[in-house]
This record gives sequence, C-alpha cells and structure tokens, in this order.
Amino acid sequence: MKYNLRSFACIIFIAGIFFVACTKQGNPEVSELSHTNQFSSKVATDWFTLEADLARANSAFGPGTAGRAFAYTGLALYESVVPGMPSYQSVYGPITSSYFSTEKKKDYYWPACANAALAEIIRKLFVTSSSQGQDAINKLDSSNLASYQGKASTEQLDLSIAFGKLVGSSIFEWSKADGGVPPFTTYTPTLPVPLGEWEPTPPAFAPGVTPNWGSNRPIIPAVANLPLPPPPTPYSEDPSSGFYKMANDVYQQSTHLTPDDTLLVKTWFDIPGNYNGQTHLTKVLTQLIQAEGFDLEKAAAAYAQHGIAVNDAAIPCFKAKYTYKLIRPITYIRRVMGHTTWNTVLPTPPHPEYTAAHAVITGASATVLSYYFGNNYSFTDHTHDALYGPRSYQTIDEYKKSAGWSRVLAGVHYIPSVDIGYTQGKAVGDVVLAFPFKKG
Repeated sequence: MKYNLRSFACIIFIAGIFFVACTKQGNPEVSELSHTNQFSSKVATDWFTLEADLARANSAFGPGTAGRAFAYTGLALYESVVPGMPSYQSVYGPITSSYFSTEKKKDYYWPACANAALAEIIRKLFVTSSSQGQDAINKLDSSNLASYQGKASTEQLDLSIAFGKLVGSSIFEWSKADGGVPPFTTYTPTLPVPLGEWEPTPPAFAPGVTPNWGSNRPIIPAVANLPLPPPPTPYSEDPSSGFYKMANDVYQQSTHLTPDDTLLVKTWFDIPGNYNGQTHLTKVLTQLIQAEGFDLEKAAAAYAQHGIAVNDAAIPCFKAKYTYKLIRPITYIRRVMGHTTWNTVLPTPPHPEYTAAHAVITGASATVLSYYFGNNYSFTDHTHDALYGPRSYQTIDEYKKSAGWSRVLAGVHYIPSVDIGYTQGKAVGDVVLAFPFKKG
C-alpha cells in the first residue's frame, strides 16, 4: 500500500492528537495542573482552622506565641508551593540566603507539598499539645494524603512530600532563633515607680510579660528599622492637663456603655485564655479565603503576608510599650482621679499601655486584607457565633477600628494609644506588602 505525503502527514497529525488526548485523560494532574493556582485552597484552610483550635487548647500559646506560629506556618505554606507560582518568588531565600531547590524536570503535586509542609511545622510548633491535639494533626495529615491517591503518581507524591517536609522543618529550625521561644522573662518596676510609669494592675497585680519581645527578630528585616511612635501625651495629674482629660475620656465612656458596647468588648476579648486577637484575625482571613474561593496560590500568599504582618507588628508595639512604660488607665483613674472602686470591663493585660496592641496588630491585618479584598469589602465575622453572635462590617477599616475601639470601651487603653496603634500597624503592613513576594 502506498501513501502520498499529504496522507502520511494526516496520519501523523491524528496519531499525535490521540496520544495527547490519552496522556491528558490518563494523568490530568501531570499535564494540565502544574501550577499552584489550579488547585483548591482547602488544604491551607483546613490546616489553619486546626492550628487555631490547637492554639486555643494549649496554654503556651498566648497572643505573641500564637501570632508567631501563624506567621511561620504561613511562610512554610508559601515556600512549599511557590515553585509552582511563576509570578512569585521565594521570601525565605533572600532573607536567609538559603534556598529550597526543586528537582529539574520533575512534576510536583502542590497540595501534597503544602500538606507535608504544614503538617511538619505545625507538629513541631505544637509539640506540647495534648495527645488529642497530636492525634488531630496526624489525622488531617493522613486524610489529606489519602485523598491525593490516584490524582498523582507515587513518584510525584513521594517527591512532593519530601519537599514539603524539608520546607516545614527548615523554617521551624530558623524560627527558633527569633527570640520568641520560651522561657520568657518578666518585668517588675523598681520602687518607687516613677510618676506616669506602668506598674502591676489589679486584680492580679502580675509582673509585666515579655519585656524583651520588642527585640525579637521580625520575619521581614526592614520592620526592625521602623521608628518608634512619638512619645505619649506628657504625664500630668493636673485636672486641666491633656493627660487628665485623656484618662477622664476612658472613665466617662465606661459610665455610658450600651449592651452592644459590652458585647463588642467581649467579642474582641475573644475567649479568656488563648483564643486571642492573633487567632481571631487569622480566623477572619480563613473565612474570607473560603468565601471568595481563593485558589491555593492566592491563599498561600495571603496567609504568608497576613501572618507575617500580624507577627511582626507585635515587635515594634512591645518595643514602644517597654520604652515608654506608660501607666494604665485603671491605675490613674483609681489613684489620681479618686475613683477607687472603678473597674475595667475585662482584666487589664499585664504590660505597659502605649501603644495599644489590638490596634497595632489589627492595623497590620487590615492593611493586608485591604490589599486582597479592597477596603470597601463587606463581610460577616462568624468567629464567635455561638458565644456573641455574628458581627458584620461594611468595610475593612470598620473591622480594624472595631477591634481598637473595643479596648477603649473595655477601659484598658486611652484613645490616642489606639489611634497611634493603627498607624503603627499600618506601617508594618506596608513594609510586608512592599517586600518582593512577586517577581519584577
């Protein structure tokens, strides 16, 4: 049988189509889904939901340590999948001069990379968790891995798991030198306490916590170079002074609290113990990622930038606190203003007043959320549906100011400390967003 050139070309073309079709049908993940943005963010949101529960159940995870955990977990997630994000680049590499390498001409299954990295770093961060907590980590790890069977080859999965574990383990080891690992020192002022300076507050009169947190290594190095906020309002006991007026504003506000004011205070006080502001902010991000259907690429970048911003914001905040050592409202109102039985809605945190930590970390959070969702984004926060009901916000700015204002209503902060806290937090968020996550 003879074939002319045109007939032969047609046969080759048809055979080629058949081969490609068979390849795609036999293993679509290898040929079609090689980029991170073609996968669901579910592996990320499931892990961050579990991490929030672990932080709540572990007494070692107060606000600073919880925020730190979310930051390094977000970074591990990002670094485990960034090789599949052509528009993005490593963050860990430029900071540490240590880069993670993927094998050339090898195809990775990015959900498995993410799962392995998150399981590895969360397992190490929460090594002190209860047996139930460790079981929950192992169960989610195994469940996710089982769901990947048949979606990628055994070689792909083995390669991806090894890469993810390397990323998670390496970032955990790097985290141990940042200054945020216990045991922590405490601060007790020398007596007599200078006028206007912080001293332990009722009812516990506990020493100041984490006085060295302001010296911690931020994840984004430029955060360490941010200037201190301006000094607080000059201390005075003169009833005509700005300081007296500032304290009186807190006192007067406390005498006119509405039921919704009290509910707002409790909502942002979260659950006494470890369900703190940093955990709450991360829960909000998870809700928004799920609501908007982020893919794995966008979720990885958002978790990394948000976690880093919230963690790094606490460092200059505490540097300001222990630089200025400003007296808390409860001490001033009772001693200077003479309201000796006056009390706050919730216990005053055991550290100096200025700047307001809730305002700082929420200012950093809101800066990142505005980048991803736009400031005019409206949403409902369901973090505390069972306790306090859902709370809706018309803008990201309203969400930010809700958290900060709750601390004034609670009686634990002066208004200027909150306002300057927003500015301080935004400065940190801007530095994080300016870091070159994206190429070019």
